[in-house]
Amino acid sequence: MKAIRYHEVGEVDVLKYEEVDMPEIGDDEVLVRVRAASLNHLDLRLRAGKSPRPVELPHIGGVDAAGDIEAVGKNVADLAPGTRVVVDPTIKTPKGPSVMGVNFYGGFAEYLKIPATNVVPIPDEVSYDDASTLPICYVTAAYGLYDRGGLQKGETVLVHAAGSGTGSAAVQVAKEGGATVIATAGSDEKLEKVKEIGADATINYNTQDFAEEVKKITEGKGVDLIFDQVGASAWDNNLKSVKAKGRILLVGVVGGGQTTFNFGPVIMRDLSILGVTVFNAPRQSLINAINLVSKNGVKPVIDKTFPLSEAAQAQKMLEDRSQFGKVILNP
Repeated sequence: MKAIRYHEVGEVDVLKYEEVDMPEIGDDEVLVRVRAASLNHLDLRLRAGKSPRPVELPHIGGVDAAGDIEAVGKNVADLAPGTRVVVDPTIKTPKGPSVMGVNFYGGFAEYLKIPATNVVPIPDEVSYDDASTLPICYVTAAYGLYDRGGLQKGETVLVHAAGSGTGSAAVQVAKEGGATVIATAGSDEKLEKVKEIGADATINYNTQDFAEEVKKITEGKGVDLIFDQVGASAWDNNLKSVKAKGRILLVGVVGGGQTTFNFGPVIMRDLSILGVTVFNAPRQSLINAINLVSKNGVKPVIDKTFPLSEAAQAQKMLEDRSQFGKVILNP
């Protein structure tokens, strides 16, 4: 089969489109013919050797994938070849999660193998491309906003980096839940697109002080919940933007992973600081994400699709942050 594999870490030119052995499934596994695999910044960090999760080389990345079941192991009774599925990439073990595309070969290939318990059937109305966006971005958004953040209808949410895959998903998920959404992004072009998917107000973080803008938009009240993928560079302004008894979700650290922590505002204003990792989300979160698309009419935001052979160009697009929403590979 063909796959995108790298034998050393580095820039996008380490990615090789090459022939690799077909996976051999075990008794409790299924073989999936991959139809779509969506990119995440985790894939880029692993390839560049910048992740705290080093991979064993050579490696096939790809945490998000959807496709058809090609074959099933002899112990698999409830799934049949031809079933359309999306892959839950996280195998939960007593030692912690083991993640497809991180700890073992992933979805940037024509075929992948995975335990049968890690695939979820998708209805016909959910395309492979749309399904491949769900496991990381939409599950992160829903798990973060609801399971961790306790979002309630009528609350106001500040979503940072709303032009990213996870950010655009968070805008949609929050709006679907009846929240008022304030979104930040780094260009006016992206902010116009963010409005189109439901944001009530937008802020260009490159030209505006987002804390000051939040104060104006909320008439000095602040927001109930912040969905933050940025980290250190947004920390001080996050504290200024959230109201008393508000919650800050720490989802990512693209703006730095360390900062000076002032305990005073957190204590005196009863703030809650909550970490969010998709790899701790329950399987039900993925089922809920599928339902958002199939039953609630949420349309995943996809910027561009590439053939598998053009994975380097696709990753470069994500690396340059020129995309709005998700970038997809089609094997």
